[in-house]
Amino acid sequence: MKRLINSTTILSMALYIVPPFAAQAQDFPKVTVDGVEVLCLPDKKADCPDGTLCVVAKKAANCEKNAAAAVAQATADGTLSAGGLVTLMKPETSGGAAATDTTAANQAAADKAAADKAATDKAAADKAAADKAAKQAAKKAAADAAAADQAAADKAAADKAAADQAAADKAAADQAAADKAATDQAAADKAAKQAAKKAAADAAAAEAAAADQTATDKAAADKAAKQAAKKAAADAAAAEAGAATTFPTVTVNGQTFICLPDKATPCPDGATCVVAKNPANCDAKAQAKVDAEMTPVPPSPEDAAALAAAEKAAADAAAAAAADPNVVPVEAPVPTQDAVKTLETALENPDNPDATVTEAPDAAAAGAVPEEGKLPSVVPAPADAVVTTEVVTKDDSRTSDEEFKPAPATVAPGKKTGLSDFEKVGLVALGALAIGAMINGNKQVVSNTGDRVVVRQPDGSYSVYKDDNALLREPGSTVRTENFSDGSTRTIVQRQDGSQIVTIRDATGRVLQRVAYDRTGHGTILIDDLQPETRVDVSTLPTPRQDRRPVELTDTNGDLSAQLAANAAVDVGRTFSLRQIRTIPEVRHLAATIDVNNITFATGSSAIQASEARKLNRLGKLITDMIKRNPNEVFLVEGHTDAVGSAASNLALSDRRAESVAKALIEYFAVPPENLVVQGYGESELKINTLAAEVKNRRVAVRIITPLLRQN
Repeated sequence: MKRLINSTTILSMALYIVPPFAAQAQDFPKVTVDGVEVLCLPDKKADCPDGTLCVVAKKAANCEKNAAAAVAQATADGTLSAGGLVTLMKPETSGGAAATDTTAANQAAADKAAADKAATDKAAADKAAADKAAKQAAKKAAADAAAADQAAADKAAADKAAADQAAADKAAADQAAADKAATDQAAADKAAKQAAKKAAADAAAAEAAAADQTATDKAAADKAAKQAAKKAAADAAAAEAGAATTFPTVTVNGQTFICLPDKATPCPDGATCVVAKNPANCDAKAQAKVDAEMTPVPPSPEDAAALAAAEKAAADAAAAAAADPNVVPVEAPVPTQDAVKTLETALENPDNPDATVTEAPDAAAAGAVPEEGKLPSVVPAPADAVVTTEVVTKDDSRTSDEEFKPAPATVAPGKKTGLSDFEKVGLVALGALAIGAMINGNKQVVSNTGDRVVVRQPDGSYSVYKDDNALLREPGSTVRTENFSDGSTRTIVQRQDGSQIVTIRDATGRVLQRVAYDRTGHGTILIDDLQPETRVDVSTLPTPRQDRRPVELTDTNGDLSAQLAANAAVDVGRTFSLRQIRTIPEVRHLAATIDVNNITFATGSSAIQASEARKLNRLGKLITDMIKRNPNEVFLVEGHTDAVGSAASNLALSDRRAESVAKALIEYFAVPPENLVVQGYGESELKINTLAAEVKNRRVAVRIITPLLRQN
């Protein structure tokens, strides 16, 4: 068929008469494809001769390619293609309507092809423009980012330069302040030396003047002094006799009062007086004095809140225990009337510096000192003592990394979920003090946790009471406790190595005497508060040197420095009871101090984790070395808190933390527990004077009190 079409086309072209413009076609290139001659036009505007197959090829190199495509298209269907080819026109149809239609169709196809190409070109141009714009935008963004980075770097450099300058300025200011302080200190030292030199010269002159006094003058002075003393004694006796016989007396609530006419009249020693210008008012004045002394001091808002919280916690614990089917109630021990009375008497003036031991407790009166070479355990217990014996196990003793257990709950009258620590060791009256109870009308129990009791005094201060024997309860020890009717106890702790510790306590749990016996029966007195105390006049005590610093555990010669610091306390010239050292700050501050600054506790916690206990290594070694050289060495472990929270809870917390530190020294470093005494001071001695949370106020210190302590 293809050959038929080609032959027909050739025959038609041979018979066709070439029009006049056909010669123009000779100017365009021609190619022959499958026997068909194709004319290549330079553009669409060029005319294609009738009966000639034409294609558009702007470049002569594309002529043959475009011609092949046109022949293939014309052979297939004889119509225009999208590539701009002109359909082969046969001679017999040229000049007619068909030719006209074909030309129009060719033109339409050419226009569409041109439009399509223009659209394609525009799309390509738009894409190129978009790509270029995107590249420019990216380039600009990169430039902006680089500029921002540079600006940030410039600012950081400027900030660092400013910080460096500020640091340099501060260092310069600190150095200037240090230099000024050094200059001021040097000037002060010089002035002090000059003053001391002058004082020494004045003292020498005065001493010389006194030495020059004649014997006659001295005798006259002595005689005058004796006469004055004799007259004063006579006047006092006369006044006392006159007061006792002249002024009326009244008795209120079993107490006798002398009614004085005015405030200038002295009150006889040992008597209780009231001023009543009108004798008829004497009874009313005495009654008013009794009422005033018995009026309870209202608790502070924080104490009231603490009391309410404690009472609610006790009620909740009792309700929870009553609802627990696994709880096995025990009989609550009842203190004797003598024990309650003795306890109230002991609590009446716990921190009075002038107090003396006027009457030994039953435990001391019944105590028998064993013969030299014998141990106390062989001495029979008094007949009137209630004796208990137990072997301490791990379950019965607390370790330093454990929290203190809550107080047992009361589930019914006379029934409790267990015994408190006080009741277990014979301090029944102390353990029976109820929260909120008033003592002698003006002291109040604000806390009783089963192991500690906090009492608010009339002046707003607080005292904490606990078992001073708690440290001695080590696993494996046999403890024999002799309980007496007045609440006092005598405890004999026998250790596995055969040594024994004998302790006498009063009804408040306070140690009155402690003696350590070795395996041979040789005794060493560590604490002896059974003797009457000598009154302390704090105004006569030496002031601790300003340059004295705590013993630093980091010192390579820490042991030596501790010894030197301890020896400095000997210069006081007297000794004190343990109670005086604990309760009178001016006395306690005379002792050498070892700060324990590297121990931290969790908020509200009194437990020491093993990682913290290991930090006590230097302290433990120092204490054990000192005890080896001097077996009667005694150390006071004291605890302090900041001012956040109630004063009562802070006092109990500080006392518990001091006990935990002592426990850690015993457990980890084998420090003998009988050589340690613990005492908490709460927020009463802030190192940094602030009510805010301050880590420097939450501290533990150890004092070497042996040089101050009366031990025999």
